[in-house]
Amino acid sequence: MSRWLLWMPVAALTVATALFGLRVGVLTSNLSETDMINQAAERYLAGGQDRSLTDCSARPSAERDVWLTVTCVPKAGAPELYHASPLGQLSQVQSARTAPEA
Repeated sequence: MSRWLLWMPVAALTVATALFGLRVGVLTSNLSETDMINQAAERYLAGGQDRSLTDCSARPSAERDVWLTVTCVPKAGAPELYHASPLGQLSQVQSARTAPEA
């Protein structure tokens, strides 16, 4: 068996890794804050009736792996928090609890 045939699996794996990295890089570089806010708002709207897109707002996060914190405040009930990572992952944090009034 010739040597170049032995190195073909390594070359194929290298090319596949490069293509995967390029794809992830392109998706991440085209990701905007608006995209993440809209994605969080869509999840929020799926949670029930009497919810509106205008209930949601976002702010930059001070946490290391969190890009944006999206807060959605319904007319009735506790606010819902979503954390967006720089790679486009969105995770819902438990509903924020309001402090009891004294």
